[in-house]
Amino acid sequence: MKKSLRKIISLGLILTGTAAASFSLDLTFRISPAMVIPTQTFYKPSFSGTVQADVDLFGFLTAGLEGIFTVETPNQMTNSLSTVGGGIGIGAYYYPFSRLHIGGGAAIGLYSASMKIDRAGGEKDDVNFSDFYWRAYAEAGFRINPTVTVNGFGGFASYNVSGSNSVLSGPFFGVSARIAVTVGKSGSSGFWINIDQPSPAYPLFMGVYKDNGFATASITNREGAEITDVKISFRAGKYTSETKICDEISRINKYGTVEIPLTAAFSSELLKFSENGKISGELVIDYKLLGTKKQTVQNIIVDVYNRNAFSWDDSAALSAFISPDVPEILEFSKYVAGVARNGYRTGISRNLEMAAAMIEALTLSGVKYTKDQTTPYTEFHDSTEIDSIQHALQTMNFIGGDYDDLGILLASCLESVGVPTGYLICDDDFIVLVDLQVSPKSAGNHFGDAQTLVTDDSTAYFGLSMKNFSSGFMNSLRAAQKTIKLANNEEIYAEYISTHEAWETYPPVIYSGANGLFRNPGQTQLELAYRNALDAYSNTEIAQVLANAKASGDPNKIGLALVRIGRYAEAKSEFSKSSSTTAMNNLASVYVIEKNYDAAIRQYMKVLERDPENETAKKGIDKANSLKGL
Repeated sequence: MKKSLRKIISLGLILTGTAAASFSLDLTFRISPAMVIPTQTFYKPSFSGTVQADVDLFGFLTAGLEGIFTVETPNQMTNSLSTVGGGIGIGAYYYPFSRLHIGGGAAIGLYSASMKIDRAGGEKDDVNFSDFYWRAYAEAGFRINPTVTVNGFGGFASYNVSGSNSVLSGPFFGVSARIAVTVGKSGSSGFWINIDQPSPAYPLFMGVYKDNGFATASITNREGAEITDVKISFRAGKYTSETKICDEISRINKYGTVEIPLTAAFSSELLKFSENGKISGELVIDYKLLGTKKQTVQNIIVDVYNRNAFSWDDSAALSAFISPDVPEILEFSKYVAGVARNGYRTGISRNLEMAAAMIEALTLSGVKYTKDQTTPYTEFHDSTEIDSIQHALQTMNFIGGDYDDLGILLASCLESVGVPTGYLICDDDFIVLVDLQVSPKSAGNHFGDAQTLVTDDSTAYFGLSMKNFSSGFMNSLRAAQKTIKLANNEEIYAEYISTHEAWETYPPVIYSGANGLFRNPGQTQLELAYRNALDAYSNTEIAQVLANAKASGDPNKIGLALVRIGRYAEAKSEFSKSSSTTAMNNLASVYVIEKNYDAAIRQYMKVLERDPENETAKKGIDKANSLKGL
């Protein structure tokens, strides 16, 4: 048994030395003077002490070697009993607070004891013996700094002899000094930081990166102790608008590793990258070490794509190009909206009128389809390769672009004047969807064939084909209708994206400040094109709506269709044929359109006689009185 213990101790020494030579190790050394209170009555309280050298494992365990000695003078004897031994031990510890250390451990080993016994005549006999000892202890103390801890401890020890008999045993207590050191390679304090950036950052997704990481940081605590209140931030000079907190962690143990996503508040400077490049950033780590605030700053390099780079992995991400807040787009759109408002027609969807004005204005300004020779839409929209797509202002200034470029520009212009949009990704076309902002059930009042519309639970969209963009509003509308009908009948596949829903994940970016060839169209020219577009719409779609209404025989539906094409006298006649309060209110609305406010008020009063709580009639009276100047 003694030989086995010696082998264990030797193996421990070999492993400790080999490990220290090959990589970094945390070692702890302690000196622990103690007082032993023997349970045997023939012993007095005695002095003891241990010296320990341990390897720190996993930040909460220790294992190593120790040496121990005891000096004991038995009662009625003048000579002392001395024991010297050594063994192996294991321990555990924890820091419930930054400076409070608690722990415990146990050890087993061999000891050798010797004493002199007086004989008659003044002679002394040497008595020597050896056997196993064991001990166990608990401790608590104060960590002065990451290296030195002072503990008070107490425990129980037993020196065995002849197998199970104890020659000396009892509780002990004392004070120890614990010293921690790091040896081997990489023994410096601080952090190990590794940045994993699977692909360059897209300037297009600068809004996405505020909450979603563009890279992953792996951070290992190499300080002399655990760290607390850790705050990890990223900044990159002019390329970020602020230092962005990426994560906050309450505690990282010594040698503990955390992985966090690197988020950033990128600035518009990132949109100046016309080619792929790199930026220099800083990872800032603020933390407390034993209650003291510290900061570490690590320089990192971030790879960045150019401002036009795009991946079609998620078609909804294209919505980030659709930006309603670009100053140049806003200026143009407000001009067009002003012209459109002067020509509004009763009963026609305001959003449809605005879409007609916008596409006619863009074509009059010279914007047209030009195939992207390097990354054409028809080849790249279903590819895994990196595409190059123009921002709305670029398409405006270049006065041309591919299908997706034109769609982004048109959708941006519409969104800038409050018209919600979406888009359909098709194999050979890109269709901008315009929200009618009417229920799917009411969409038949605006279009003759509901199969030519995209509908969801709350609204209906009509489409405009970018393949036919240069042909004007009606040709673009007709081409989109054919594609949408095929998609609704599942004859072709088209992916539908709602711009506003996509913005929840991919916020729009604002690319501004570039100058180009674009000029606003003349007002007279735009008014004529706009009027012709609405006439064409009324003569086709509303004419079909009227035909459908006549086929239904419903006077109210017929009247509504007639209002939409300005045939008010016929509309009044149809509304008068119905006894429903809805038709009665619609008749009053026509009087308002004709500025016959007294007749409108009388008609609304008839509605209230039948239905005193009718809100439409109440509001209609208020409106008519207001228009009269009352």
